[in-house]
Amino acid sequence: MEALELFVTQPVLVMFTGKYPDPSHFLALVGNVKLLFILIVFSWLVAGLGEELVWRGYFLNRIADLLGCSRAGWVATIVAANTVFGLAHSYQDVTGILENIIAGILLSILYLATGRRLIVPIVAHALTDTIDFLVIFSGHYPGM
Repeated sequence: MEALELFVTQPVLVMFTGKYPDPSHFLALVGNVKLLFILIVFSWLVAGLGEELVWRGYFLNRIADLLGCSRAGWVATIVAANTVFGLAHSYQDVTGILENIIAGILLSILYLATGRRLIVPIVAHALTDTIDFLVIFSGHYPGM
């Protein structure tokens, strides 16, 4: 997922929006080992576990209950839930919002494709955020 984001979706989105995601909230991370450790723990507990419990574990299923659990209902659910998920990352600017919509859709597909095993999107989300933090730490995140 992270390779897809960094090497495919992000460059395509930047072509259309003219902007990279805004990493300015994480500038203090560059070269800061202590902050890297804190953010990696954060990425596993809050983003991986917490966000996936909320977005895939709860909201996705509640919206599906409202829209119906047919194939069309699930497609509408995935689009609706992940549009809101993307908007929740608005601090990353328009490209970051769009990237998070795409990532949320992929995490939702993983969740459903694995028989609603929430551990799969939890690990995938935490790993992608960990990789992002490592790239930011190194000072090589696109747009920095």
